[in-house]
Amino acid sequence: MASSFKISDFKNAVGNLVRPNLFNATLDGYSKIVGGTDSGVFPDITNTFKFRCEKAELPGRTLATTEDAVGGGPSLKLPYDVTYNDITLSIICSTDMNEREFFETWMDKIIGRGGRGNAGLVSYYQDYALGVSLTVDQLSESGNTLISYTLNDIYPTGLTPMNASWEETNTYQRFGVTLAYRYHTYKI
Repeated sequence: MASSFKISDFKNAVGNLVRPNLFNATLDGYSKIVGGTDSGVFPDITNTFKFRCEKAELPGRTLATTEDAVGGGPSLKLPYDVTYNDITLSIICSTDMNEREFFETWMDKIIGRGGRGNAGLVSYYQDYALGVSLTVDQLSESGNTLISYTLNDIYPTGLTPMNASWEETNTYQRFGVTLAYRYHTYKI
């Protein structure tokens, strides 16, 4: 005898699901790198960043492996290193473009741009990344943190171009920023 399908059974079996739009992203520790630069002072995005970051990624990682032939049988994959994948954020711009200026200035601090007397000069790692972190919290519908990832020693490696188009009238200006980091930790 075939059993009948009930939506209530399906809902109970699947349980509560996590919604990807419920998250917080917080940038911490960057005050040590935001001292004066040749181009001026970093814009302050402390109070607005969590509202301007419209899209974030929970980080991933990959174990590098090598194959080892043991005793003539099938080879055995053995891990020897871990790689932390870069992440990308999508940021909505305010009318003063503080968010874009913040990441542009940070990248200028890493490697100087032309026309500033420091063109091509690469800063020391501790001057642009060490101690800077990004925390991304996945939230429940009630606002409780389900899992929290902290990406340590983070810094920007790329900014996407921003579209300027007469066709886009009912949207906001935004850009993407790619961030590299040394390692991440998580709490459930």
